[in-house]
Amino acid sequence: MEGKTITRSAWLCIALVVLAGLVSRALAFAPFDISHADEIMQFLEQGKRLATGHGIVPWEYRYGARGELIPQLLAVPFWLGAKLAPGTLAGMLAARWLFLALTLLALPAAWKLGGLTSRTHALAALFVAAVWYENVLFSTLLLSEVLGAALIAMAAALLLADAPSRAALRWAGLLLGLGVLVRLQYAPFAAVLVLARLRTDWRMWGQVLLGGLGALAIGVVSDLIAGQVPLRWIWVNLSYNMGQGRAARFGASGPLEYLRLLLVHLGPAAPLIMAGAVLSPPRYRPLVLALLVNLLFHSLIAHKEYRFIWLSTWSIAVLAGITSISLLQWLAARRGQTVTPLMLAALGVLWLAASFAAQATSGGARVLRGGAPIPLAANDAAVRKETCGIALPDQWRAYLVPALLAREVPLYVAPAWVLGQAQPLPAGLANAADVLIFPAKPQGAENYRELACRANSVLKACVYVRPGGCQNDPNWSYQAALQREDL
Repeated sequence: MEGKTITRSAWLCIALVVLAGLVSRALAFAPFDISHADEIMQFLEQGKRLATGHGIVPWEYRYGARGELIPQLLAVPFWLGAKLAPGTLAGMLAARWLFLALTLLALPAAWKLGGLTSRTHALAALFVAAVWYENVLFSTLLLSEVLGAALIAMAAALLLADAPSRAALRWAGLLLGLGVLVRLQYAPFAAVLVLARLRTDWRMWGQVLLGGLGALAIGVVSDLIAGQVPLRWIWVNLSYNMGQGRAARFGASGPLEYLRLLLVHLGPAAPLIMAGAVLSPPRYRPLVLALLVNLLFHSLIAHKEYRFIWLSTWSIAVLAGITSISLLQWLAARRGQTVTPLMLAALGVLWLAASFAAQATSGGARVLRGGAPIPLAANDAAVRKETCGIALPDQWRAYLVPALLAREVPLYVAPAWVLGQAQPLPAGLANAADVLIFPAKPQGAENYRELACRANSVLKACVYVRPGGCQNDPNWSYQAALQREDL
């Protein structure tokens, strides 16, 4: 494994690890399940809106608080789907698969990071990036944190090389800039990584800045295409979320919350994994410092979600994988041995065991992702030619957007009290929607009959239909519901 050329057996190991990563992601792919509403509201729906010219617009885009790089990217498969397979979910599925493919950049990033020490370290880093349960799960989520982490991880691998070429430095600058444009909150991570690595090496600074200017140009062009003042969204975002504390509306927690979450999500081996990251070989110190600063930065913000620190979490796991090889080599050397393939296999089994244990501790996909019965039930209704309006309770709104429907059907949102059976379905809403997606028939829906239900272990969504047409009522539209709640 450590020779100048990679042997056939080494290539086989690499191929098997990559195959395991690809297969596990394909099996985990669940386009109708979500972990966060942002996946479908902020990105998938916006890609569809850009491609078709109409769709739901959340507050971030109404106020100009987000860049549109990701939606513009997703608009391409949506446009192709509309042209090549209209009336199907082809565009949506293509958009999801495209995003997942982009997140695979994390695999070569891990390989290159480990390869800075040795090819054996590279294989271990690749193994962790490919099969650790959350690395698989997060790759299937359509989140800016995941794509931003992959971009910045590859930039880190290029930057931390002993003598990076000018081209590598320019690529690093470009990837860092794109990572920050995709996920603005990763700027402290990128800044610390660059400062700790480059210090006063002005030759390297010049090349990295050139690459960063390339990313800036891409961001400016993206904003101009979107009809925005270039980069104004950065100021608007910071003004609303940091200045006005808008994000805190969705909950706040103490400064130690991320430490608690890491202990849960990394499982019983969390102390060893975190120690392994911190004690990784000296060449990775800029990356260690960056991930720690990123954790501290996010810990100081009141509103906390585990996904926000994904770049740090990914870095911790991969660095721990690298350190595990160094530890294995040290243990073997103490016994006067070299690391054998059997020892590497045993280490891989230990990592898999730690992954399964962590998945059991955190709940894995069962806890972090769900909601599929709602859009699946809505599609059962959408395929009916008679369907002219679909209504769902406000509590389920986050699980369904027009982009998840095979056919364009108006969506309406029932007030929260309807699901609680406190008051009947408003007459205007009943006239607008001939289909209801509810767990049970609500009050005021006596003329609706149950058509079918979709369910999983935690959720049941049923389709209720009535005869007759629909009379549009803008008061109950999905867009109106968002604007009433300033969302």
